[in-house]
Amino acid sequence: MSDLRQKLLTLRDELGKAHQLDPNDRAMLETVMSDIGRILHQQGTEPAGDEEHSDKLEGVAVKLEAGHPGVASAIRSVLDALGKAGI
Repeated sequence: MSDLRQKLLTLRDELGKAHQLDPNDRAMLETVMSDIGRILHQQGTEPAGDEEHSDKLEGVAVKLEAGHPGVASAIRSVLDALGKAGI
């Protein structure tokens, strides 16, 4: 899970740099990141709605690809780490 935590930190850093990110996208990303963080703290608990979070993250990554490539890349890294962690 260490890799996933690092990817979440990277995404949080990229969000901090994306000053012109749509407020709705920013709020959704922060909510999803908070949910993922909560799941990581619940060791051994299978997350509910994990596909929903993955779908939301992928949708935002596609939307942000042109205007915020760093954020989009960080989102995809988190998605990859989630998959590797079985979440």
